[in-house]
Amino acid sequence: MPSKTRYGVRLKFYSRKRCSMQDWPWNWLGRLRRVKMRSVIIKFLAVALSLWLVFTGVNYSTLLASTTGSAAPAALSEKELATPPQIQPGGELIPGGVQSFAGSSKNAQEISPGVIYYTLEGQNWKKKPLHGYVVEADPSLNLMELRVATGQDTLGKRETLSSIAARHGAVAAVNAGFFDGSTGWPIGHLMQDGHMLNSWNILRTSVGFTDQKKAVIGYFAPQVTAQLGDTVLDIEGVNYPAAENEIILYTPFFSSDVKIPSGGTGIIIAPDENGILSVSGMTTDTTAVPSNGYVLTLRDDKKSLIASLDPGSAVKIKIDYDQQWKSLKHLVTAGPLLVEDGQPVFNATFEGFRGSILEPAARTAVGINKEGRIILAVVDGKKDWSAGLTLEELAYLMTDLGCIRAAALDGGGSSGMWTKGNLVSAPTDGKERTVANAILVLYQVPVYLNNQRIFFDVPPLFENGRVLVPLRKIFDSLQAQIKWDQDSKTVTATKNNKTVVLTVGKQNALIDGKVYSLDVPACIKDGRIMVPLRFVSSSLGANVKWRSKPPGVFITSNAG
Repeated sequence: MPSKTRYGVRLKFYSRKRCSMQDWPWNWLGRLRRVKMRSVIIKFLAVALSLWLVFTGVNYSTLLASTTGSAAPAALSEKELATPPQIQPGGELIPGGVQSFAGSSKNAQEISPGVIYYTLEGQNWKKKPLHGYVVEADPSLNLMELRVATGQDTLGKRETLSSIAARHGAVAAVNAGFFDGSTGWPIGHLMQDGHMLNSWNILRTSVGFTDQKKAVIGYFAPQVTAQLGDTVLDIEGVNYPAAENEIILYTPFFSSDVKIPSGGTGIIIAPDENGILSVSGMTTDTTAVPSNGYVLTLRDDKKSLIASLDPGSAVKIKIDYDQQWKSLKHLVTAGPLLVEDGQPVFNATFEGFRGSILEPAARTAVGINKEGRIILAVVDGKKDWSAGLTLEELAYLMTDLGCIRAAALDGGGSSGMWTKGNLVSAPTDGKERTVANAILVLYQVPVYLNNQRIFFDVPPLFENGRVLVPLRKIFDSLQAQIKWDQDSKTVTATKNNKTVVLTVGKQNALIDGKVYSLDVPACIKDGRIMVPLRFVSSSLGANVKWRSKPPGVFITSNAG
């Protein structure tokens, strides 16, 4: 049966030979005329419906959700949005908006310089309870840092939010991006300290933090290329399984050996004695990523691009992205976009979110207000305790909290907020779910050992011009043996036949039996013994340097 598409519908044409006299009124000419009329009627009804939606202010996605049986509330009209009714905190949540909820903040308190924490309480449009938590942080402060952390410091591993936050000495933390539930692998892009940990092309909103202490929210589309000799290859992903006809780059952050895909080729890239990258070999077997090097895999037809590649060819890896992401330090992909130019936007379907994820649930979001402060928000979704929010309601909430730009993070059972040494939100599952990554708020002096960042469960203290750190972590990092005498509050550290003795509260210390005066004595904070960093490091043979802008302590030490 021949067919052709016209007027937006597919028409079926019947010949005279195939149509009896009884069928004749439905021959191709009659069908075409009838379809034309139906098409005109359908278009007229569609235009009329659209005009009705505009003038009544009904949100289409909400209307669609209601017709499919979801529990989305009706939306506000434009007039209602402009002048919302004044409802007291704890009153009914305005359908389609959350102004009363956002205005119900309680017990606002400064939990660290530049960091404010408060809670929200209210009801949704069905008069079911809502409980939320908000942290506002000023990233411009000298010791303030917002960073992305991974579970167990390993790509693809998971860890509870409480554990991630505690071992970094965080002031506050929330869960961050989506991840594969079976493998723990992050979905989208992930960057830490300027290193691309994971990348694959996906149209979802990302959240980044720059060296200039600014947050950026938008669509991140890096261009990764590898130049091998005279050949330039466009790379489709970083540290991610290769699909058909793809080129994938694996870095030392990949947590296991690289399995070369069937029908593929692996190019091993390693630095020479001068640190210059070059092709050190090619393989079709599973291989490890060289230290400070890469493995490049090519599948199917892409292998022809390296047909003339010679071992020893020079290699350059380049990552480019838009100017808005300039000086990017940390980034995680999540989504959808919630607020743009101070107005709520509804991009969930556009970014590929479907099904139950659109229904009310526990939510986590991050935003930026007009002063440049970072807003982190979590709303519980635990049955009788808190009904949760739809993504549309979350967009209104972030707008009402003063955000000019905001994005959703992973939600549901992954949602969580950690502050003041505790998980303050109520997990949907009744207990914390392990997550792949988190956004941390830190207020501390950064400490580096041999250019690697060291984190302490109790943040370093800055007292009288001296930095004090928890003794066990610093001595372990310096590979020193330690003994602690609880009665005398004395620690003895030994390394390479050198012995250092410090006593809590005493202004003097011993190095190989000789008495030395301390500017700041050891002390106890939050149950941790804090020792003067420069003194103990120098005493054990390390070199210590202080950098003022940006602040940081840099320790250089030989192992052993």
